[in-house]
Amino acid sequence: MTCWFAGLATLDVIHRAARPERDQKVTAVRQDVSAGGPAANAAVTAAALGMRSVLVTALGTSAVGTAARADLERYGVEVHDVARPHHDLAVSAVLVDDTTGERSVVSADGALTQVPGPGPDELAALPAPDVVLLDGHHPDIARSVLAHARTLRPRPLIVLDAGRWRPVFADLLPDADVIACSAAFRVPEGQEGWYAGLRGATVVTHGSAPVDWWDGDARGTIDVPAVPAVDTLGAGDAFHGALTAALARGAELPRACAEAVRVASLRVRYLGPRGWLAHLGGGEVPQRAVDETPCPAPRAADGDLADAGLPAVPADLVDRARRLADDPARSGRAVLGLTGPPGAGKSTLAAGLAAALGPDRAVVVGMDGFHLANAVLEARGSRERKGAIDTFDDAGYADLIGRIAAAHPDGDPVLAPEFRREIEEPIAGAVVVPPGVPLVITEGNYLLAGTGHWPRAREHMTEVWYVDVPGDVRLERLTARHHAHGKTPEAARAWARGSDQHNAEVVAATRDDADLHVTIE
Repeated sequence: MTCWFAGLATLDVIHRAARPERDQKVTAVRQDVSAGGPAANAAVTAAALGMRSVLVTALGTSAVGTAARADLERYGVEVHDVARPHHDLAVSAVLVDDTTGERSVVSADGALTQVPGPGPDELAALPAPDVVLLDGHHPDIARSVLAHARTLRPRPLIVLDAGRWRPVFADLLPDADVIACSAAFRVPEGQEGWYAGLRGATVVTHGSAPVDWWDGDARGTIDVPAVPAVDTLGAGDAFHGALTAALARGAELPRACAEAVRVASLRVRYLGPRGWLAHLGGGEVPQRAVDETPCPAPRAADGDLADAGLPAVPADLVDRARRLADDPARSGRAVLGLTGPPGAGKSTLAAGLAAALGPDRAVVVGMDGFHLANAVLEARGSRERKGAIDTFDDAGYADLIGRIAAAHPDGDPVLAPEFRREIEEPIAGAVVVPPGVPLVITEGNYLLAGTGHWPRAREHMTEVWYVDVPGDVRLERLTARHHAHGKTPEAARAWARGSDQHNAEVVAATRDDADLHVTIE
């Protein structure tokens, strides 16, 4: 399925800090730089959900535009750039409140430059879309894309991201099949007449309150789950990207809204603009060809996992994980370990189980967050063996699993690190484990290892499952993974058959110590 996203891209410089008082300077506790903007973020979300995602925007070739393009392409977005020479891409200054997760944004958006619309021949050369999202930030782009969409057969669905009123909406609204807006959306005085021309469905978000939808005479609401929100930046964009992807798969509007709620609720639980994508179900992104080999049917009872772009998890595995979470005889929190060789699909299974149980009942904490930093590995001469058993902080991992297992429902959240493949480094405090969550799923290669501090970590795990996959499939996945993250095809193959294979042999020796063996076919 192909989705087009026509509109704004920016470069976001994001600082997480305490909100300053008037005329006060503060020091950030975290900084991220990534592409931003409604259309761009929605495109990244759709790509992570398995769509072919095409962004029609204006980036330009400046250092700022080049950085934004690199981020978008890293996450699987195909960019069609209509910028004129010397185009200056807008930079957004973003402050995320370290206490509440709420964000403040200052940006020129597309207001400082006029961007031309793409010509019909340009658009005809792009892959035909199943759904088109317009955000209205670049009016000429929106009008050109809409005019082209009208000529296509079958005509794609048109989704309008109506964040705030823009004059171009008067031209776009009559063709919109789905209008997605927040409860704060207002029409300027004198423009109320556009209501009469509407023919499409409407989706209205209310922050953490239920989402309203109506389509003709049909209407309803979708409940929003209560989740610990640590970063709300881009949550609306994630909602729109997921809504677009679900509609492209043919979902009816209520189901598409439910999928969008699920994705947006997931987004706010993780720090940073991109780290949350790994928890959508694909484990690591971008790698649609890597970890998506599903477990065999039947589907989990909870769910619409297939329609949500998540891996299909057998119902017996979901039920077993649910029993761990709900065990009344257990004191403390249950910890389910998933181990197995590199490329076996551990992160995919972990994400599928967590999605089936829901964010209030399961959180994923990866062992990979305890990778030693590249600078440490280089100082030790171990950089080329990254991923080997001695390149992890096993003592720190064991300490964290102990804290997670002993956590009290009325206690404080536990913060865990997360490994970011886009920078090949761990990020501290990137995963929040709320005190009331009854099950933590941890996955990694060495959970059953008998050396160092690994046995101490194992003592705190309720069960450990060994995940395996045929060797040829695993090597194909690993090669594709390394190539997707920047290695040449030759270097990717060499790493998969060298360092990864050696680590797989170390892990295979622990197989018999597992409580359950899971084979992903």
